[in-house]
Amino acid sequence: MSTESININDVLIDDSRFALRDFLFESVSKPSCHINTFCTLGILYPIIVAKDSKGLIHLVDGRKRAEYAKQSRDRMIRAMVLPEMTPVSDIVSLIYCNKRNEVESSVLNKVQFLCFAISMNVPESWILQVLCGALEFKPHSEFLRECERIFNLPRQLRQFCHEKKFSLKQLLNLSYYSTEIMNQLIEWKSTLQLTASTLEEIASHLRDYLRATGTNIKNFLAEPDVEEIFESSLSQRDKTEKLRQLLYLRRFPTLSEVNADIRHIIKQLHLPKEIKITWDSTLENKNVDVTVNINDPQKWQLVLDTLSSPGVKKAVQSILDEL
Repeated sequence: MSTESININDVLIDDSRFALRDFLFESVSKPSCHINTFCTLGILYPIIVAKDSKGLIHLVDGRKRAEYAKQSRDRMIRAMVLPEMTPVSDIVSLIYCNKRNEVESSVLNKVQFLCFAISMNVPESWILQVLCGALEFKPHSEFLRECERIFNLPRQLRQFCHEKKFSLKQLLNLSYYSTEIMNQLIEWKSTLQLTASTLEEIASHLRDYLRATGTNIKNFLAEPDVEEIFESSLSQRDKTEKLRQLLYLRRFPTLSEVNADIRHIIKQLHLPKEIKITWDSTLENKNVDVTVNINDPQKWQLVLDTLSSPGVKKAVQSILDEL
């Protein structure tokens, strides 16, 4: 395809209908690198643009080249102008090829690029048959709706998910939480030490607690125990751990009480370090595991005497009764 010179001021850059700024979190590169290259060698490759039915010129590829031309106050720039009748799927495919590394840098970016294609009114059949395959997604219409749910998450939260490399399953789980909870998680981002797993855990426990009590985020934050955590001078890590523990206790009050009782029973035994008593803290399995770990044969008799003592027998029975 031949190139032609066009007025750079006629090119829509930020307002181009093909701009990816809302659909892609790009890596931060030093602008000086491109500027030095342009200053030394000039703009070697033409930008790619597309004209719409109103005659407006939309940038498709070459953002940095176009911005440099404007900053340099160049009036004209070489451009490859796509015909007005170019299928939008071809344009999306071209953009994908040029931005492939960034699109595939995270699952979140891949989901957002699918949503970009949807927003361009690309035929769904092409998205399913071509783009889903290229992005290694299952080609189902229902999946596209799930992608749109993920894209509706707050932008700051999506950026966090991109940076933390959330999996598709984690993204889908987040998309089903209320906006109230999502916005609160964003506010906590600078206060807590959030990873993909801790964010999902806190969101899940908070949602279930609010449902069970019929309260809201505002009332939860006003609770003395919660205020104490966030007003303390604890590190981000310790605040996160305190909040996790508090939410766990609020979500599973009976479970927490039973586990506390069992820990108290075991503590009262004053067992030697060679003997460990463990149990399923979820209380799903009614089993008590008693393990022995010795490296001195002379301690064997002490261990046997302890295990056969009335106190240990009674404690094990009490634990089983709790379970």
